[in-house]
Amino acid sequence: MKKAIALVMAACLAFSLVACGGASSTATSTSTASSTAASSEAASSEAASSEAAATEAGVKTGMAIVSSTDSTKSADADGDGLAQVDSTVAAVLVGEDGKIISCKLDVAQNKVPVTAEGTFDTTLTFKSKQELKEDYNMKGASGIGKEWYEQANAFAEYVVGMTAEEVRAIETNPEAHNGPVDADIAASCTMSVTDFIEAIAQATENAQVLGASAEDTLTLGLSTNMDSSKLPADNEGEGLVQTDTTYAAVTTDADGKITSSIWDCTQAKFDVTEAGEVTSKGDIVSKQDLKEEYNMKGASGIGKEWYEQANAYAAWLVGKTAADVAAVETDAEGHNGPTDADIAASCTMNVLDFNAAVEKALA
Repeated sequence: MKKAIALVMAACLAFSLVACGGASSTATSTSTASSTAASSEAASSEAASSEAAATEAGVKTGMAIVSSTDSTKSADADGDGLAQVDSTVAAVLVGEDGKIISCKLDVAQNKVPVTAEGTFDTTLTFKSKQELKEDYNMKGASGIGKEWYEQANAFAEYVVGMTAEEVRAIETNPEAHNGPVDADIAASCTMSVTDFIEAIAQATENAQVLGASAEDTLTLGLSTNMDSSKLPADNEGEGLVQTDTTYAAVTTDADGKITSSIWDCTQAKFDVTEAGEVTSKGDIVSKQDLKEEYNMKGASGIGKEWYEQANAYAAWLVGKTAADVAAVETDAEGHNGPTDADIAASCTMNVLDFNAAVEKALA
């Protein structure tokens, strides 16, 4: 109100001076206008800076995936081949000081045996190592008598309070399975943590303000299928083992409502011949990391890339409960995209696997 009155008075003064015909009055009017414009511009700039600062401030949610196909092999006289991918995923909640508030770890170890004739089971289902619990069966071979999920959870607790830089500085012992050397964690985790370290550091570095608070509960869910796989015999001798794993990092408040979520996906592809030869089709980069290189925009009816649609849908889930996610309606005749008008304009791609991963996270 004061600014409005000041502007009116300045305008009246300028009019009065111009009416008197003084050249100096024109200069005064121009100076006043310039000063007012400069003040307005400064105010706008300050407001923009404050808004940007507010956007950057707050608790952040992050997720990152590190994948390897090192265990893949072709069939030979000694036995079956194997199309295998190990994708380590870390989800983190990060404070405004850059320190980890909460961390969750899991691995999608998807193994597909391939015979010397190039055949494999296309109906395989997969569980993550966290889902397997005791069925992963590592306790017997563990020098400390702990199962994989117990050691992973201990390491996730160990990094709480650390920054990404501090996580990267964790020392490991290359002569002891690359387990951590710090006595505070070595008694609870002796398995390799190199991929954990990289995934946690990346997740912490790429974390964003998505609506979570420090009091929220962080969870992680994975869902894998091999629906796109093809047997060599059914595809002119060129087989394909493909496992698609969808990852959901989710935070919820005390009422069980989603406060933030992140959606990502990895596609592990292996060429398979009728002689049982198995070859990875290259490095595995998540769809969120691929960004425009995933190249879905051209085929999208709404002109949006995969990560844009995924982020829009993940944001749409904020405020919903596990029951709400389970009740999301999809269009079976339209790639199983969501039918709700509030999100259908921003996401038309299949959301079933993400919903499944979210439901696992919230179970």
